[in-house]
Amino acid sequence: MSVLIKNATGSTELTSTSATNDVITLPSGTGTLLKTDGDGSGLTGIGAGKMLQVVNLVYSTQSSMTIAATDTAITGMNLSITPVGAGSKFRIDVRLFGEAPTTYNHVFNIHRDGVRINSAAGNFNGLAMAAITYEASDNSTTPEMLDFSTVDSTGSAVGTAITYTLVGSGFSVTQWINRCFSVSGETGVSEIIITEIGA
Repeated sequence: MSVLIKNATGSTELTSTSATNDVITLPSGTGTLLKTDGDGSGLTGIGAGKMLQVVNLVYSTQSSMTIAATDTAITGMNLSITPVGAGSKFRIDVRLFGEAPTTYNHVFNIHRDGVRINSAAGNFNGLAMAAITYEASDNSTTPEMLDFSTVDSTGSAVGTAITYTLVGSGFSVTQWINRCFSVSGETGVSEIIITEIGA
């Protein structure tokens, strides 16, 4: 494997010295743009606010569950990330496709390793609520969509995994996931995305 680096005065070709391992190692010292140990955990030269990695989960299974009065994990909507930077921030993006009979009576939050973030305690305190897609009462079709983001400052440690989970709370209610109440109604998929941002 080789990489060609070009600039205004010419180009330099970097070539792997191993026939079986396509890894090019840049020497340390003056002029080095990046130094890495191969998995990203040793990256240097990256300023604060730069994206370090992105992980995501697309969840397509159709199911139902009960959201209780207290924070209840939403089926399939949890994802772990292993930080490559120390003290990173993490942006969590969530999209949930589904339907519930009383969307206006429950809220959604994010847990980091089982603890709520960026929202005060309380069953009806939340980061977001699902939006209805039809102006009248319809508990058979016409799904509700939840779509929100939040940023978590964790003081993360390199190599120590963090798990983020979407949770709901409020009045006890049946939540359909990736489908509507009616089997003939609309269907969709849900997703959670986590972006690590350098400190």
